[in-house]
Amino acid sequence: MSGDSRPSRRRDLWDDEGPEGTETPTAATATPVTKGEDADSPPSRRSRRREKEGKKRPVLLLALAALLVLALCGVGAFAALGGDDSTDSACGDRAITVAATPEIAGPLEEALAKVKESNQCAAFDVTPTSAADAAKNINEGQAPDIWIPDSSTWIDAIDASKTKGQWIEGQSIASSPVVLASGADQTKKVMDFPSWGTLVNKDGGLRMANPDTDTASRLAFHASRIGQPDRIGLETGSRLIFMSRFAAPSLTKLFADYTADQKKTQPFPASEQQIAAYNEDNPDVTPLRAVMPAKGTLSLDYPWIMNPELSGEVLKTADSARTELGTLTMREALTQAGFRESNGSGGPEVAGQPAAKLVELESLDRDERIAAVDQWDKMRTDMRMLAVVDASGSMERPSPTPGMTRWEVTKGALSKGASILPAGSEVGAWIFSTDQSKGKDYRQISPVKRLDSADGAGSHRDKLGKLIEGSDQYLGGDTALYDSIWAAHQKMVKEYDPEYVNSIVVFTDGENDDPNGGLTLKQLLTKLDDAYDSKKPVRVITIGMGEANPTALQKISDETGGTSYIAETPDDIERVFVQALLARSGR
Repeated sequence: MSGDSRPSRRRDLWDDEGPEGTETPTAATATPVTKGEDADSPPSRRSRRREKEGKKRPVLLLALAALLVLALCGVGAFAALGGDDSTDSACGDRAITVAATPEIAGPLEEALAKVKESNQCAAFDVTPTSAADAAKNINEGQAPDIWIPDSSTWIDAIDASKTKGQWIEGQSIASSPVVLASGADQTKKVMDFPSWGTLVNKDGGLRMANPDTDTASRLAFHASRIGQPDRIGLETGSRLIFMSRFAAPSLTKLFADYTADQKKTQPFPASEQQIAAYNEDNPDVTPLRAVMPAKGTLSLDYPWIMNPELSGEVLKTADSARTELGTLTMREALTQAGFRESNGSGGPEVAGQPAAKLVELESLDRDERIAAVDQWDKMRTDMRMLAVVDASGSMERPSPTPGMTRWEVTKGALSKGASILPAGSEVGAWIFSTDQSKGKDYRQISPVKRLDSADGAGSHRDKLGKLIEGSDQYLGGDTALYDSIWAAHQKMVKEYDPEYVNSIVVFTDGENDDPNGGLTLKQLLTKLDDAYDSKKPVRVITIGMGEANPTALQKISDETGGTSYIAETPDDIERVFVQALLARSGR
């Protein structure tokens, strides 16, 4: 293979080869040794002989002689180091690099060793690497020749703008379904359940690892979103926020916690193979069962993905290795390690139970998968929020819910929303109507503080709840909407904290109505646009009810990268408030 056929990015990874497979001549090896001369002889021999003969040579010949001397020195040094044409390898000295997810790296290395028996030039360097780390390395220009993540979905993490060529899902070499690891000694043990959707969205007794790094939890979360609406309700939102905040950093940590105390831990997602391997390595611990969801699950599929820049003999060798892994011998080796066939058949015995029948779910598409993980990341990020609540007289009007005013509906949503926010979040509250405080159209009833910080006799969360309940005294006046939003935006930008998602959530039941004048919608939008700073993004999220102007609210939210909602009933406003808490995308 010619060196010119290889991608230039990899020229430093192996020696260029000549047309016959031998090394391309270099300055140190190309000059032939003159017949009768010893390459190890002193380099000045010929020049001394010519000096004795008294022959004069032009300066040019002297320069050529000097170059020849240097070349002979190079040949002598090469020979002294043991270099010899007879020892040159036609294969070169470059091993094909393989980044394989840890649980399959060992069996894979043994399988690839078999490939070398039939192909002496097939040398592989297998490195156990998590799928998340491998994807990160690829994006940073440190790509392996072959990548075997535990799931094809990790291709979603490859940034096409940072790589050469397209990384394409390859053929699966093994599989293992994602199941629930549940021990008989666990307080909240689970021995059967209908679906990941039920377990994640409704029922308790589950702990996840972070889907950003752990594939089993990632796929369990994907499965829980199948058939679910884009906008989630208060109950589900509360559960997901809680689960995301207390997710383990890795599956290793979940296994370690179970080893340390089986009774205090909760069941968690893991692959069937990982559970079988854990039980085998920990015979003194109550074995974990592999509980299969009745309605089906997703599986780790271990695809063989080749670097799109591979070419020539390296590509042929890599492809032949993939073919070899499909032989009966190789499949049996992977089966003995606890994996199923690539089609999902087979499976290990776990805790004395035979492998359960697999019902494979249809995976989310790429956009849905990315959206699901993005949603998880939003929920686990602490937020810094200022609630700006309309306290104009119209809020005392009846809502569509019999027996409840708009103000009562809003207070209920605020109370419930504050109760589900993570303790590390920072929350404050303003109310607004005309002439609230010293000529201003807004009043601070609570500063922006951490919910778990001390505030009076209890926490700031406790204090905030009491303030919301006692806020009826502020009702009255007109709707000074635009001036209040602008004042809140200025304050949040001034006090911006880069460690949080910074946002303003506005509740209002009417259009801007300020007898004292104030900003127009056009003036407000211009000010928000001029004040935008990509390093200090403060999003304005609007929730309207009653006579609120949806067009104006939408424009205000759009200008800051926020979102806008219209709600009327308690269920509506609770649902959209949860959406507001999750609506953290940037401008």
